[in-house]
Amino acid sequence: MTALPPLTLQMTMDQALRRVTENRPAQEAVICGNLRLTYGQLQERIDRTACFLAYMGVGKGDRVILILPPGADYITLFFAIARQGAVVVPVDPAVRPQRVLQIAEQVAPARMVVAEPLPGDIAEALPPSVEIYQVETFLPERMPVLPPSPPPEVSPGDLLAILYTSGTTGVPKGAMHTHRSLIAPVVASLKLRELWIKRPSLAQLPRMGRALARYRRRLLRAAGRPQILLSTTGYHNTTGIEVFLQALLMGDTLVVQPFFHPVEALELIQRERVTVLVAVPTALAVMLRVENFDQYDLSSLLICGTGAAPCPPDLAREIQRRFGCALHIGFGATEIGGGIAATDIGDSPEVQAETVGRPLPGMEVRIADEEGRPLPPGQVGELWVRGANVMLGYWGAADLTQEVLDPEGWYHTGDMAVMDERGYLRIVGRKKDMIIRGGRNIYPEEIERHLVAHPAIREAAVVGVPGRFGDEEVWAFVIPEPGHPLTAQEVREFCRGVLEPYQVPQVVRVVEDFPRASTGKPQKFRLREIAISETAAGKA
Repeated sequence: MTALPPLTLQMTMDQALRRVTENRPAQEAVICGNLRLTYGQLQERIDRTACFLAYMGVGKGDRVILILPPGADYITLFFAIARQGAVVVPVDPAVRPQRVLQIAEQVAPARMVVAEPLPGDIAEALPPSVEIYQVETFLPERMPVLPPSPPPEVSPGDLLAILYTSGTTGVPKGAMHTHRSLIAPVVASLKLRELWIKRPSLAQLPRMGRALARYRRRLLRAAGRPQILLSTTGYHNTTGIEVFLQALLMGDTLVVQPFFHPVEALELIQRERVTVLVAVPTALAVMLRVENFDQYDLSSLLICGTGAAPCPPDLAREIQRRFGCALHIGFGATEIGGGIAATDIGDSPEVQAETVGRPLPGMEVRIADEEGRPLPPGQVGELWVRGANVMLGYWGAADLTQEVLDPEGWYHTGDMAVMDERGYLRIVGRKKDMIIRGGRNIYPEEIERHLVAHPAIREAAVVGVPGRFGDEEVWAFVIPEPGHPLTAQEVREFCRGVLEPYQVPQVVRVVEDFPRASTGKPQKFRLREIAISETAAGKA
């Protein structure tokens, strides 16, 4: 297999993909349903689509909203828009139509490409300048054959995408990312792969030896070869975009599941001999509960990658044991364009289950106190990060940008974290979610991690609610496992004697589900509103 030229931060997205296409034109790039495209075929689609976009008048800086499921059409349009120097604005296909209108009003798009027609009232409310196209317009057989046109001059620092945050805090914001800031996480991940893709250095030999002892044939089969990566996440968020960028810019083969289904995912792993599976923790948990899970041949899997939401340690260990592979837990943010930290194949199973790994190559990390001073290992503080993948700012919201980006380039994540002596990070909660009770700081994630260890609890969310005497009360919302009755008293008893007395929830609510953001994360601000409403009504 031809070695690829290095991927660098001095490349545009078009240049980054072409370095793969020119070296591996016949290798399979994308598999989606019955469609199988080589890198050469994918590049041909991208070039034709870019010419068509130019013919339609899409040029540098124009915003193009994509409301599409994952797949070859999405990937083609993403790279074609990038080649034109235009700006991709991904929107969740499942989002409320009113939210589409709000985003369109914010970014003033020139074009919108949709998989399904917008409701009539929403389409009519859009500015007349917005042209809406069905995705079928861009199928190769429907596009006119046009003479090649020279693309606009595009630089790595040009705006490429406006990625909206998930809205777990109630106000989704559009993070502006350049070609460079979306390529930077791929460059970092390539360096992580060096442990097992290239011949390890003397310093790496001990870690490589431990990894080889754990994963044996799986590692030997995958080492030094392009990977086969199964993507089960949507492409409207940072996680999904970075998954397909990592696969294609690394020269791997990307298997796309447009809509997650646990049985189909297991069948794809078996049929395509997938080596890297990427799925959110809840999706992995659902796959593990497939009735005949152990009958599938998953021996090709080397890595299960997960993120976008916390992965409880007990679930992490079950993934390691039953999938039989390494677990890569990535931690990041929309504002970072990808990961901040991640575990890797050289880490022990305990580290993979209990931490979010070490900062990625090229990422500066600081655990800061209230005054912004660095804290030593072992102390909890706010996680600050700085690097090439930090956003330019929030679209049309300079005031919100100033709240999180300081003049020195540090992004204040709002996450409370602790770093150990070896550099491994553990996230203990959100700064805004921190609960103060009796003068003590309580981090909800520590309570949630304990709660989901209960065999009858599937998921937990803990919030602080103003109490009668100025303190905050700890409320726990829990979702029980199907067929496992659960009482509030049982939940509290499970906490007593293990958690500190001040951490034990005063109020427990057993619910069927949580209000959720588009990524599936619980919307804690809504849970807090529910708790405050119940308190005011005297129900608590």
